[in-house]
Amino acid sequence: MRIGASILLAFSLTSLASTARAFEELTPPEALGMGGASRAWATGDEGPLLNPSGMSLTKAYSLTGSYEYASRLSQQFVHASIVDSTAPINLAGGLYYTYHALGPSGAPSGSGHEGGLALSYPFGPYVSVGGTVKYFKLLDGDAYGGHTGGLTFDVGATIRPTQIISIGIVGANLRDLGTSEATRAVGYGAALLPIPALLVAADGLTRFTSDSQTGRKGTSLMGGAAYTIAGKVAVRAGGGYDASTANGYLTVGASIVSEVGAIDGGLRQDVSQGVIVAGGGLARETVVGVSLRLFIPSMQSDAQPDLEDLRAPVTNP
Repeated sequence: MRIGASILLAFSLTSLASTARAFEELTPPEALGMGGASRAWATGDEGPLLNPSGMSLTKAYSLTGSYEYASRLSQQFVHASIVDSTAPINLAGGLYYTYHALGPSGAPSGSGHEGGLALSYPFGPYVSVGGTVKYFKLLDGDAYGGHTGGLTFDVGATIRPTQIISIGIVGANLRDLGTSEATRAVGYGAALLPIPALLVAADGLTRFTSDSQTGRKGTSLMGGAAYTIAGKVAVRAGGGYDASTANGYLTVGASIVSEVGAIDGGLRQDVSQGVIVAGGGLARETVVGVSLRLFIPSMQSDAQPDLEDLRAPVTNP
């Protein structure tokens, strides 16, 4: 595994708000466009955040930087990662950092930092397993109930009974930190790849930690599809149900891909309103995310795969 760079991001974002499940709001733009349903096909940057075992699905070495804004609490996220699955021994690894800031709403300011290291290994062509160790440092308004963060971890598995079906399951934040910034949850999903250019996915996410704004927990449902045109442009659409707000939502997204990198965008818009947040504000939300991915040449391959090439399973040599 080659992770030969350190990720250092320093952003000064002054903000005011009350806290909710802040870091759990962050969804990579590719997954965002598909309604958040990517736990059975969590490749690249999606692996460390959604299901670490998904890093073993493809051979790629990528550097990703992204920005996301969520309107419900005027939240801003700055995120960066390196993911490398090109090692000869098939051990995939990812390193990431996320900064979170709360926007103005009249409450004390807050911010937080999350950093993590993820590893994944495939046992033959059918099963891969992975884990992420991550550390949270929460400040001011993000330190809800006096919980300032700590060390926790995720464990996940991806199963491919055939080349057109993928099944994922992951336990998130299995060490309880007592905060809704790091929600204890179980995610699960299935992906169907009937042709190289088409990906269809459906997920569920059962949270055991209540949202600190709405007091709700439970199971969120999400689904979506991505279609690649000529290996250079991907379009996405999806939707779902958010258990923390009881809202339904729709999503869209797109990517432009070249041999050296990709630009991704995703948009989520709530279309129904189930819960009024504390203080009488509306719980309906808009989420916008953008990312830039750079494909780093590896000793394994001189060319980076486009979206239509990321369908074959990775096997041990």
